[in-house]
Amino acid sequence: MLPESILAGKTCAADLIQVSPDDPGPGRTLLRFDFEPAAIPDVIGWSTGLEWLGGNLSSEFWSTGGPVDSGSEGGIEWRRSGQGLALALARPDDTSQDPEQAVFQAYRDVLALAARLGQPHLIRAWNYLPAINDGSGDRERYRRFCLGRARALEAADVSGQSLCAGTAIGGEEPMLRIYGLFGTRPGVNIENPRQISAYRYPRCYGPRSPSFARATAVAANDGQVLLMISGTASVVGHETRHPGDVVAQTEEILANLESLMAESARRMNRDALNHFDHRSLFRVYVREAAHWPVIAERLARAWPNSSMVGLRGDICRSDLLVEIEAVTMA
Repeated sequence: MLPESILAGKTCAADLIQVSPDDPGPGRTLLRFDFEPAAIPDVIGWSTGLEWLGGNLSSEFWSTGGPVDSGSEGGIEWRRSGQGLALALARPDDTSQDPEQAVFQAYRDVLALAARLGQPHLIRAWNYLPAINDGSGDRERYRRFCLGRARALEAADVSGQSLCAGTAIGGEEPMLRIYGLFGTRPGVNIENPRQISAYRYPRCYGPRSPSFARATAVAANDGQVLLMISGTASVVGHETRHPGDVVAQTEEILANLESLMAESARRMNRDALNHFDHRSLFRVYVREAAHWPVIAERLARAWPNSSMVGLRGDICRSDLLVEIEAVTMA
């Protein structure tokens, strides 16, 4: 049984959102990402804009089992099924410009549309933008991104412990891409005991701390739990560990994920969340493509029954070489 506080409405209890590498069938996909080029040529999914490096995960399908309706407004694509809403925004991003105002406006637009569609609670976000590490000090593009995002979220009364799981990765494509999963109720946001909450990072990381939780869980009426884990890197406390050593950074990520899973199992009162299994999917973002084989081999030993994809992407700190996000069900 889930704790009464969760069943009482502090999470979006409904039909569980299922996540799978397999197509749920015509008209059933709420949110879909395609990773491998031309994975299914006649059907277009949402793109990360990143180079595919390998792995056994070609596409990621999110569904509720019910019919999906869709539309677009102001250049934002939306898909809705039951109590789940997915929004996708893609706009040109000139890397010679400060991204702060563009990110602020993009998030304002996405949040406003979600509210008009009746599902205002952001429960998972993905962000992809070019040249994420360009610029020095507080002019770094990632720090400017964080400032724009924080302003928009706070204007919508979203901050601190109400922040959800998120990922922000850099690439070569000159586009700002923001994808959001929304619900009629908030999820349960979970932090990692080994790490300081990102939204509480000290001032040395920029004018505004990153606006995300380490993980977000949602529960279904039947007691199943969907756990969405943010992009996780080799950070302990708030400091980067093992700069320049991709093997050691990968091991530190494994320790962080183990800690986060244990905390999620405790918070959600579900022991099965202590372990990844055949229903777990991973995106592995790798700064240097040449590092992918050694990372893939280590992760295959750690999670032999899971699905994963390697993508060439820049991590939010220039001294980080790899980042892993995950989604699992129990």
